[in-house]
Amino acid sequence: MGSGEDRNQSQQQTHKDLAGRGILYPTSRKFQVARYEPCAELRPFIRHYWIIEWDLTGQPPYKQEVLQNPVINLVFEKDQTRIFGVERKKSHHMLEGIGHVLGVHFLPGGFYPFYGGRSVSELTDTSASLEDVFGCSTAALEHEVLSQADHSGRIGVFERFLLERLPAVDDNVALIGTIIDRIIAERQVTKVEHLMDGLGMSKRTLQRLFSQYVGVSPKWVVQRYRMLEAAELAAGGNEIDWPSLAIELGFFDQAHFIKSFKALVGVSPESYARRL
Repeated sequence: MGSGEDRNQSQQQTHKDLAGRGILYPTSRKFQVARYEPCAELRPFIRHYWIIEWDLTGQPPYKQEVLQNPVINLVFEKDQTRIFGVERKKSHHMLEGIGHVLGVHFLPGGFYPFYGGRSVSELTDTSASLEDVFGCSTAALEHEVLSQADHSGRIGVFERFLLERLPAVDDNVALIGTIIDRIIAERQVTKVEHLMDGLGMSKRTLQRLFSQYVGVSPKWVVQRYRMLEAAELAAGGNEIDWPSLAIELGFFDQAHFIKSFKALVGVSPESYARRL
């Protein structure tokens, strides 16, 4: 694990690091979030660590809603430590009292090499214990991680744990990352067919690759990032031409876009923007 200075510098984000995407109503000040890059040996598998801390003493519980990116998260929280697969619907987490959480945000496909050759689609919309995956005591590792006095200590304990179980680098993880970076960067990618040029594989092969490594289809990934982009734009506070945006994001018309957004987020795009 790098020095504190290195860790601070690692929090600088690029357009490809979508750590902030997915948090609905991101203007909330009910909690603080810090993000850190992994050590060099783990960068082929992990995008970053995230630590959330909150103090709601004297305040009611707060429900934070999330639209998840297509990744696996390993979350250390007292008595709730689990490995979480991709959640296709909106999820939420209740914050109350004083607490902190350490999360491990794997790269898309980055958890597969640790999963013993099993398809990570087994984890989609569900979770697993550390006993199920690593054969270790969840309670013991949770206590060791969360009892550390600072961020560096918590991350260091878990990095040592993973480094003892380090798998071989899998080239498919980098390939999936390249494909998803393109989905993120190019709004005009609204269908799987837009991804096929130059890949050197069939659409069916791409679908199998995503199912095995990511846990969801490439079509789902495209749709999720377009919806995340819409939520991000709505949160920006600028005037938006919703009919034009709906077409740009690949929806048939504005009505189709509003229906899809409301089904996922719970309110229309305009209502979401007003709440912010």
